[in-house]
Amino acid sequence: LIQITIFLIALALLYNTYREKNKESETFIGIKTETSSDTNSFTNIEYSGFDLAGNRYVLEAGQADFKTEKPELINMKIVVAKFYLKDGTVLMVVSDSGLYNNLTLDMKFNKNVKVDYLTHVLLSDSLSYSNSNAKLIATGNVRGESIEKGEFSADNVEYDLMDKTLNLSMFGNKQVKVKFKN
Repeated sequence: LIQITIFLIALALLYNTYREKNKESETFIGIKTETSSDTNSFTNIEYSGFDLAGNRYVLEAGQADFKTEKPELINMKIVVAKFYLKDGTVLMVVSDSGLYNNLTLDMKFNKNVKVDYLTHVLLSDSLSYSNSNAKLIATGNVRGESIEKGEFSADNVEYDLMDKTLNLSMFGNKQVKVKFKN
């Protein structure tokens, strides 16, 4: 009689324990995707890999979507990209929107673009990353500031990740504005 009672109590405990776990797992599972006939949308995505120069990168977006006829082109919103360069430094890019090509690994950042690298900050309307050339090209209201070196403004700025060189240029007859710190 005691064994039967213990068995029934154990059976009731097991039933209640696993019945509650099934309910919990149902409430916690939730991947939010929106799908239409030609577009797939996702939230909180992350891409990572290595560029052709051997630098590691992590690309995150709050929202992303792609057209089913061109799934390699990912449109992103609220974008953060981190490039972990071979010399141990980190270059970080933040923007309101962007485009990522997951075949060529090229990236384009738009609207309120901010680049942080060591003690340097670069602001622009648009920034393109060419994986095949290992170059960042900023255009549109480009402004840069360095704690040690000064500040500049230009129409076009090209940063070579391999050589770590910065080329500034202006469109038309305008001149690049540079202010050096003493």
